[in-house]
Amino acid sequence: MEPRELQLEELISIVDGKDPHAGPIERLVESVMLAGRLDELADELVGHYVDRARDEGASWADIGEVMGVSRQAVQKRFVAHRAKKGRRQGFFLTRFADEAREVVKRAERHARQAGSSHVGTEHLVMSLTDDPESAATAAIVGLGASLDEIRAHATAAIDHGSTGAAKGHIPFSAASKKVLELSLREALRAGDRHIATEHILLGILRTERSPGFTILSAQGVTRRKVEEWMKP
Repeated sequence: MEPRELQLEELISIVDGKDPHAGPIERLVESVMLAGRLDELADELVGHYVDRARDEGASWADIGEVMGVSRQAVQKRFVAHRAKKGRRQGFFLTRFADEAREVVKRAERHARQAGSSHVGTEHLVMSLTDDPESAATAAIVGLGASLDEIRAHATAAIDHGSTGAAKGHIPFSAASKKVLELSLREALRAGDRHIATEHILLGILRTERSPGFTILSAQGVTRRKVEEWMKP
């Protein structure tokens, strides 16, 4: 029996089904996340059968011949997989992707709780500072900025509605959509497979007329400084 192939239409349905009200930029971000997860799953699939082949006596040269690469190349690629067997492969890549997605979700949650009419860059800044373990927060703190000050200014900048928490879909502002687009560009520019929290931070710092940019730059957090701080 031939295995059923995963069709493009199914993947599109998965992305579209995440949020029927999502705009094109949000769906583009989700598609990048999904593609990264599929890449990791494909690596896991091949790695599983490499492990089985090795356990049953196949040499690295045999495996390399099947995959069309040298023994050294296939061994270098999959020896780490065997060493990490039983642990989640690609942990950091997946973790950063999940964190970035949570930043967007928390930003919408902040907007909803405040009764805001839209998700703005100020909500994204607030969301970024919610996670003390993220790379974006580490960069902000590493530059000597105060998270409490940033949160206070972000709270002051948020449009608080008069009728309590907002209901229904809350659209992203034009500036926030631009941040998500720029975050994707930052990830691609850095050669990263996923959008991470630091990419969102850099995206905000590229939208120079946005409230989020004003809040961060007032605390001395600039794109140039973040990029310098992130260098290995």
